[in-house]
Amino acid sequence: MNDENFWTDVLAPYLPALNFPFILHHIATRPQKQALTEDPKKSKKNTQKQLVSTQLSTHFLTLAYAGLHVLALELLVYTNSPSADTNEMEKESLTTIFVSKADSSGYFNSNREDAKLNLGDIVTQILKMFIKTLSRPSTPTRLCLFARAGSQYIFPESGRNKQKHVLSDRDLIKWWIRVTSPLLTLFSELRSARLSVPGAEQAEVKSFLTYDSETKNLLWKEGHIFCPDGDRDIELALRHIPSFPDDPKSRFLDVLVAEGRDGITTVNQFFAELQMRQEFVLGFVAAIIGIEGFVDKKADERTNFACPLVENRVYSKIHDAIVTSDYSTEKLARNATAKFIETLPKSSQHIIRGTQELSKAGSEGGAERKQPVHQINVIGGRLVRKRSKPAQTTTTFEQQQATNAHNGSSESQQTTKSDQTDRGSDYTEASKKMKV
Repeated sequence: MNDENFWTDVLAPYLPALNFPFILHHIATRPQKQALTEDPKKSKKNTQKQLVSTQLSTHFLTLAYAGLHVLALELLVYTNSPSADTNEMEKESLTTIFVSKADSSGYFNSNREDAKLNLGDIVTQILKMFIKTLSRPSTPTRLCLFARAGSQYIFPESGRNKQKHVLSDRDLIKWWIRVTSPLLTLFSELRSARLSVPGAEQAEVKSFLTYDSETKNLLWKEGHIFCPDGDRDIELALRHIPSFPDDPKSRFLDVLVAEGRDGITTVNQFFAELQMRQEFVLGFVAAIIGIEGFVDKKADERTNFACPLVENRVYSKIHDAIVTSDYSTEKLARNATAKFIETLPKSSQHIIRGTQELSKAGSEGGAERKQPVHQINVIGGRLVRKRSKPAQTTTTFEQQQATNAHNGSSESQQTTKSDQTDRGSDYTEASKKMKV
């Protein structure tokens, strides 16, 4: 799988074969030192002098069709490579992929009534490639996300689009379990696959979990992955529970530090108190989802993505191009998509022609598609499923954009057949609207 065709090979089988290609953009920030956990034994005065072995890189991916954004994902990748001088708390090598945000716009339009776009499958494939690509030999890999339903997380005002169907809290959790369950087969040694729903009864948590179709055994267990089960009454929460942006766990960790309880609160005490936090007692149902294990890697498998690396200030500018836009109508969403693309390096673009066959019953025309399209909102992980919009004749603008994209890369447009299988720095104030 060469760099030019990487995302084409991965996603084409899950995208409908339409007249025009899909456009995927992928950028990442240059890795910078960023601690994932803290050591409560170190005073604040000495914290800045601590050696940090963890590197953070933020990845942003968007998928568009006919000049309109369809899906966006922000993933934070933490890579820890300890040395002899590393802090005691960071001794173990670890790769952590955190699904920071995910969102759909609700603007997938096609003049084929049988053209379905299953965003759940697409998210599964993207996460699968992040795990396979970034995993390291003899090093555990974690995938983490926080799921709570909301109307928008990346595309501002897209919740006003009547074609975008926002899932309920419980349906969102079930959606994320369906999306992440296929990832379990990637692990040659699966340490843990856990679901925690703070404040929920055990029976309700179990209702979200899925079973192996052959063995009928549960694929998931109730709980979290952030500390070995037998040590949770002894180990301190601040040492084991990672601090992610816009995550209720992280906000509570900050409270512990402010109250001076960071040096006495154990992992079990932390989660017992977490369920009483405001995010979990006002009628919301939210979930913490985590997977951890070892992934076997072939010697010739890629170890990184061929995407442009940008400085944090450049990433912030690109990010702001979306979070300060308006996706409430198709016209505004089209303008926002074009504005965003203008800020990107050209090397971030991947032109993908879908190879998923359409139903023979489908026909060209303006009939409304009956099948809903699954969509997401991230983790935080909140997810959104979008309903299909009545099909419209493709506009001249759409045709021109798609044609230009088609002419831009002939190699990216190969329509190879492949077997289909089932199938996450600081932000500006403007971005706070959509954080999970």
